[in-house]
Amino acid sequence: MEKKTLSNLLEGKIFQIPDYQRGFAWEEKQLKDFTQDIDALIDDKIVSHYTGTIVIYQPKEKPTENYGIDKLELVDIVDGQQRLTTCSLYLSIILKELIKNGETDFNQKIPIYLKNGTKSKLRLNNDTSDFYYDLINTGTPNTKARTVHQKRLLKGYSYLQNHITEQAKERKDNTIDYLKNIFDAIIRKLNFSFYPIEVESEIGMTFELMNSRGKDLSALELLKNYLMYWVYRNVNEPSEKEDLTNTINKSWKETYANIADCNGSENQCLRIAWTLYQSHTPKKWKGYSGFKGNDIIPLRDFSEKSEDNTKQFIYNFTNGLSEISKHYSEIIKPTKTVENKDEYIWLTKIRNAGNIANFLPLMVATRIKYKTGKISYNQYVELLKVLENFAFRVFLWEGKRSNTGLSSFYRWASEIFNEKHSIDSVINWIYGAINWYSNENGFRTEVKTISNWYSWRRLLKYSLYEYELWLLKNEGKDISPKLNWNDLSDATIEHILPQNPKDNSVWKQSWTDEEFKTYIHDIANLVLTKDNSHYLNFDFDRKKGNAGAGHCYSNSDIRQERKIAEFDNWTAESCKTRREVLENWIISRWGIDKHYVIPENINEEDDFETDDE
Repeated sequence: MEKKTLSNLLEGKIFQIPDYQRGFAWEEKQLKDFTQDIDALIDDKIVSHYTGTIVIYQPKEKPTENYGIDKLELVDIVDGQQRLTTCSLYLSIILKELIKNGETDFNQKIPIYLKNGTKSKLRLNNDTSDFYYDLINTGTPNTKARTVHQKRLLKGYSYLQNHITEQAKERKDNTIDYLKNIFDAIIRKLNFSFYPIEVESEIGMTFELMNSRGKDLSALELLKNYLMYWVYRNVNEPSEKEDLTNTINKSWKETYANIADCNGSENQCLRIAWTLYQSHTPKKWKGYSGFKGNDIIPLRDFSEKSEDNTKQFIYNFTNGLSEISKHYSEIIKPTKTVENKDEYIWLTKIRNAGNIANFLPLMVATRIKYKTGKISYNQYVELLKVLENFAFRVFLWEGKRSNTGLSSFYRWASEIFNEKHSIDSVINWIYGAINWYSNENGFRTEVKTISNWYSWRRLLKYSLYEYELWLLKNEGKDISPKLNWNDLSDATIEHILPQNPKDNSVWKQSWTDEEFKTYIHDIANLVLTKDNSHYLNFDFDRKKGNAGAGHCYSNSDIRQERKIAEFDNWTAESCKTRREVLENWIISRWGIDKHYVIPENINEEDDFETDDE
């Protein structure tokens, strides 16, 4: 390992980030620390600053590529991509500003540090390669930032650009000198520990050592590098070593891309794979460290698990992880098509209801079996329907904690994945579990009891939103709602009888104090609207309006507001009438007519709090 400046580091090399690595991950905190360190090199007259480690994979055969009139060595970045990417973005901004301000000699620096023609000195991976080039070339991407890594790149570029602008305002008399000083500090005063690797499998060993020194890597990154290290230590036959290394790299490339596509969680996806391939018991999940046990992926001691069995598990798990990440991404961020309309509808409902993390392993396992022809599409959709019912009845209606049923759902996921039980059995068990956590008779009684729905905001919003969708389907030719789920807030919930009616209003004449107290926050007196500030505490005639009026129930784009406009007046009797309609609808929507046996092994003590949501 040797110490190098950025100027030394970039000499004679083109750096590329392998596709199996994650994309740009730095956010404002890291960028702020970076710019403060650079400014300190200028303002505090500091000679140098240690910036971190740069590890590259440099094969013995040393592949090269044309770069302008030169032929440069092509190397992979194993560690340090965040620092190098940030330095390159900052240099591109600085050079653009210097050249714009007449310092045209700095054009000569662009090929050295940034690009030559259409080739860049640093190449990012997957979905960020072209996006990054556009940023360093013109400062403006040719496409909109769509993925999480593209968005972070754009935010990082904007942050660095804004920092330059702010500093330029403070240094009116010497902006050019400031820019030159930053440039000099980045290329000459930042020191990196440089470490080349010549054997690809050794990458894992390097990361293992870095992690022991406290390197902050995700569990997914650590596992990948542990597997690479395992291959380096335990596979001797060259072709087998190459095959397993390529399998790991390919899987991680696909996994990172799938997770980025849905803006998902690496830890959540890895947890699903662990549940399906290793253990469904929640308490056995230990994150990355759990994989290193002698009964799972032993590194040296094969007394509990043979080397061949370990190798086979690595193959199975690695290939399975990329497949799981694909289904995970399509569940988290479904795409609506004619073929999967019902799937899209119910996945969206489950996400709106909340606590989807509980269900994810089961949803992924079932979707895999559906896509491989082991389960029909209708069975898969039936599972989604019962999961939505569980989310409503147990989490929203009963207010149970978010991990309720976790151990059962994970066990069922494993059993579906390993084909130990049929999907129909699992669906029946979930209905039984709903009755266990939310007794059917109790549910039907409570639905018919007037209560303070307004204090249960998510339950209220979800119920009214689903009611709107039902009205649109049955009375509105199934058109799309004019109010999106993500738009819902307190401002989109309207009290028909206002919370603070004026003393001289019609409300005070037509409602007794007892009726007001009974119905004011009940669902019967609440309706979705686009913005309740349009109605304030007006009388019903004003709120109801007519087709030619401004904002009113009569001409609303929201179907349930139009239903309110069908009433001549809004009295306690009107409220009672609407309540009966909603009661019957809620019971028909989430009630369970058939008796289902409560499944064995339901034990809330086996559930535990999880941060995977």
